[in-house]
Amino acid sequence: MNPAAPLRYGRIAFVNVAPVETAFDAGAVARDVTVVRDTPTRLNARLLAGELDVAAISSAAYVAHRDELTLLGDLCIAAAGPVRSVLLVSPVPPALLDGVPIALTAQSATARALLQILLERVQGVRPRYDEVDDAPAAVRAGRPALLIGDEALAARRASPPACIYDLGEAWYAWTSLPFVYAVWAVRKDALTARPVEVAALASALAEARAWGAAHREAVIDSAFAQLPFHRGLYVDYFNRLTHVLDADARRGLERFAELTEEDRVAR
Repeated sequence: MNPAAPLRYGRIAFVNVAPVETAFDAGAVARDVTVVRDTPTRLNARLLAGELDVAAISSAAYVAHRDELTLLGDLCIAAAGPVRSVLLVSPVPPALLDGVPIALTAQSATARALLQILLERVQGVRPRYDEVDDAPAAVRAGRPALLIGDEALAARRASPPACIYDLGEAWYAWTSLPFVYAVWAVRKDALTARPVEVAALASALAEARAWGAAHREAVIDSAFAQLPFHRGLYVDYFNRLTHVLDADARRGLERFAELTEEDRVAR
């Protein structure tokens, strides 16, 4: 870590961070960081490898590495109910997927863990999980597949409603808790070495989130420029998401942590 260089910051390369990141893109809020855009899985790896100091990462990566990481303020990506962008797309109902191969996106550790929990604990089935480079291609070929982020938003428009299973909706129906898909986390060594800069970044992110809430049309414009879906889709999508890790979201995160730890021990 070079103390003279700006903090290295990982930004998720999906539209779900637009309510936080648009303020920086618009120049409404400033931050002194080097920004790296990537998928959640790659940001997880880079943060844990020490190639980043702070990042938005999969909640699964955070709960598995709390000895190395600390939450950055109360920033998260969560939803209480249908989330629209974490989907199992399958011509076969979930209850009939025992032994059936499911194509998994490699982009999110959280979505994979959530799918496994819901299928095995709620539906009582144990599919085969096959990681693939192109999950949308698996959907087009008629195979069950897990999609997240922008690919899931596209698949929702193109797939028959009967084939779409929203994992956020299934989680909420089972637990009555929000599900936290991602959090903003800082390496503990970076926090110890550069507490003032980390605090300044946390403050800037909170300010950016508040700006995004007050300027929703600008947020939708930014998302539309990145992925030109119908604007009504983004109104609905951003109304479903929350970027505040409140008490209910924390309970959801801890429940997910308990379940993933139970699965880890059981296996």
